[in-house]
Parts: sequence; structure tokens; C-alpha cells
Amino acid sequence: MTSSDWANPYGVRKPYGSNGTHHGHAGADGANGAVALSADHPLVPWKQPDHVHQWVDVDHSREELDRFGATWPGLGELLDPSADHGRVVIVSGPPGMGKTTLIHRCIYEAKQRVAAAAAAAGNPLPVFVPTAGLENDGRRISVDADGSFAPTERINARIRRELAKRLRLHDFPESRVKAITDEDDPWQAYSEMSDLLLQRNALLFAVIPHIRWNDADLRAAFLRTCLSNAHPRIVLFVEVSHGAAETAREVAATLSGSTAVTHLALRELNSEDIWRFSRSARPDHGGPHVLVEPDRSSLMAAHDEWKPRDVRELRKVFHSAADALRCAPHPWPIDADALRPHWERRRAGRDALLRDPIRPRPGG
Repeated sequence: MTSSDWANPYGVRKPYGSNGTHHGHAGADGANGAVALSADHPLVPWKQPDHVHQWVDVDHSREELDRFGATWPGLGELLDPSADHGRVVIVSGPPGMGKTTLIHRCIYEAKQRVAAAAAAAGNPLPVFVPTAGLENDGRRISVDADGSFAPTERINARIRRELAKRLRLHDFPESRVKAITDEDDPWQAYSEMSDLLLQRNALLFAVIPHIRWNDADLRAAFLRTCLSNAHPRIVLFVEVSHGAAETAREVAATLSGSTAVTHLALRELNSEDIWRFSRSARPDHGGPHVLVEPDRSSLMAAHDEWKPRDVRELRKVFHSAADALRCAPHPWPIDADALRPHWERRRAGRDALLRDPIRPRPGG
């Protein structure tokens, strides 16, 4: 790890795993398991609270977070045993636009609300489950060992197994948990899970990452399955990626009209997003040079030339440029000239991929 890695103001510390400490925290001075900062990783404030301060209001995510807060029911409604459904929160948008981060930001907000109202509801146990870790491609649950697309039944079974693992960690009865994973009928399995959550006064928040689909009809069928599987005390956050040929409205059309569904849609970046992101740099922590205040007019103009396609590209280009500037002999501002070599390098890589695309695996 270099000092530049640690000081990069646009880096993200992974909450756990090879790039994080056992508990997801690291000292500011790099002691006790401090880690290198990643160029890109979903921000997870419910797992690592300081991530909430790294969250940047780009791609209209603040509007969608406010929408989530406005439609979020009270804790009593979530725990009501007479309710005929749980909740489904669909977060849609192009790949790399920050859907995973928005989901974890929503969970952070929900967690705060649950904590504030917990005493009045008998202090329910909140259980948070990212069903495929914190990566947002969902390959571990949607692709078989040979690389082919897994059938919907197997995907549902894998999701339930991930939920069961977390229930076991909270000392739910092994026999009851096993019955949930052994049940063939998904609706019945989630019904039994709901009963178990009621007995333990628990509330389940599950994140279902983007899943590779062969076609939109199969994806729509899966979303309908998610809705039917959301029983009382179960909240499903479902990430849905779509390309330029689709709209967020089309993705969620099959679930429209249901009061159990909240749909959050991320849109394309604009020049103001670049400016806001440039100002998200964290204070310097001992790097060789402090970055100069970003140049607003230059960054606003850069949008027309660069046209970043998503937040992931935005973060990686800024991270790369900041690393280069910190090795410069004197302080240098983050402006279009500083960013250009890094976005041009990424654009060249994309163009090469378009000329010689990677062949999809069978069934993908």
C-alpha cells in the first residue's frame, strides 16, 4: 500500500473482505488493519457508518432517497401480522449508475427509523442480508458453474439459502430454518419465514443484486415472484439494471399499482453531477500534496466533451486523476485537463471492446 493509495480523496474503503478489516473499520492513520482505498465500491453506510459522509448526490439519487423516505411505512405497519404483504423496493437504472449504493443508503435510513421506534414496538431484531455479498452483479446466484444462466427456481432457492445463513447467525432454530430451505414452493417457504420472524419479533431486510437475465419477460416474472414472496416482516430491495433500449418505467410496469412496491429510478448524469462529485473529496490524510479547489467552469465544460456514462466511471476517473496529481511536483486542480487523459484511456478501452466484443457464454 502506498501513501497515495491511502490518501486518495476519491477512494472508497471496502467494508470487509480482502480490502477491509474484520469489522469493516480502520484507523485514520492506517493502524490496526487499515487498508488501501478502492477506485470503486458500493458505499455501505449500514455496514460502515462513515460511508454516509462519502455519499454524493449525483444521478438524481437524492430525489429517489427522498421518495423512499416519503413512501416508507411506519414500523408498526411493517410488523403488522394481519398485513397481506411485505415490501418490495425496486431500484432501477443503467449499469454502474449507483443502484447498489442507493439501496444501502435506503437501508441506512430504514435502520435509523427502526432504531428510533424500536422501544414502542418491543425492540424488534433487524436482520440485514446482502444475498450476494456487496458486489452488484449477482453472478453468484444467477449463473451456474458452467457459466450458463441458472433457472429461476434455482435462483430463488439460492436466495433463500443466503437468507437462511443469516438467520442461523442470529440463532433462529435450525430445524425451522432448514424447513424454509427445503421447501419447494417459494410462496410457502417465505410464509414460513414470515411466521418465524413474527415469533422472534424480527424484521428482515434482504438485498437482491442485479441478476443476469436472458430476456425482459423472464425478469418481469422474477419481479412478480419477489412481490408475492414479500410476506409480512420481509422487505426485499431488488436491483434491476437496464440498457439504453429500455426505460425504468418499462422495467417495473408489471408491478405498477401495488401499494407494496416502491420504485426508485436513477437517470443519466449531467454537468452538475460532475461538479458535485468533484467536491466530494475527503480531507487530506497525509498525502504528498493537497489537491487544489476544483475548477467549476472547467468541469462543467468537461461534461460535454467527456460525457461520463455512469457513476462508476466518474469515480474511477477522478480516483485515477487524483492519484496522478498527488505525484506531481506541485499542487494541481482537478479540472478538465487533469481528467482528460484518464477518461480518454477508459474510452479507448471501451472502443476496443466494441470492435472486438467478448462473446457471451451459453444461455447468458
